[in-house]
Amino acid sequence: MKKTSSLLAALCCFAVLSLVGPSIAQEVSQDLLIQDSGNETMVNVATYRSPGYLKVAEAVKFTPPRPSWTLDGVQIWSLVPYGENGTLPEDRIISMEIRDENLNLLYRFTDSHLPYFANQGQPGISVIEVPFIPINGDFYVCFYDRGAVAVGVDLHEVEGDSYFYDLQTGEIFLAEVAIDESEEMVPVNWIIRAVGH
Repeated sequence: MKKTSSLLAALCCFAVLSLVGPSIAQEVSQDLLIQDSGNETMVNVATYRSPGYLKVAEAVKFTPPRPSWTLDGVQIWSLVPYGENGTLPEDRIISMEIRDENLNLLYRFTDSHLPYFANQGQPGISVIEVPFIPINGDFYVCFYDRGAVAVGVDLHEVEGDSYFYDLQTGEIFLAEVAIDESEEMVPVNWIIRAVGH
């Protein structure tokens, strides 16, 4: 009887480990792809857009660390302005797309911004999880803030991997914004990062 109980207990442990094991291994081996220097600066760029800003995204180009890489989620350094006395901002719809190196659509996400960006009026990292998306080659994360979210920008070590993507025309152009009401446009890195394995 003791042998049977021990064997049954061992089988149960093995079954639990086999269910939990892959997710633990997956978390351990996840890659964080960063195209900025890590010096976060908050600038609300919504006012610097053309009148068609609802169809213009902050876009970042990434190169996976190896072939057959899988995207699991996106991190966005952001700020959501809260109302007086810490009241929630008005609910708005945001969207995010994953596009391949030729800007072909791989995945689109649309939802209210509040479940993802309710960070109490303080800048910080927000995470949007995506279904596992197999990636082969370079890809773009395109985030349409639609005036609901101020996406963080990094002014240091700008590498030219941050863009505006115009959904209407399909054009992509380097990200440049005016800082502190200056008329001069300066290149920036969007602080948008990719997580995968």
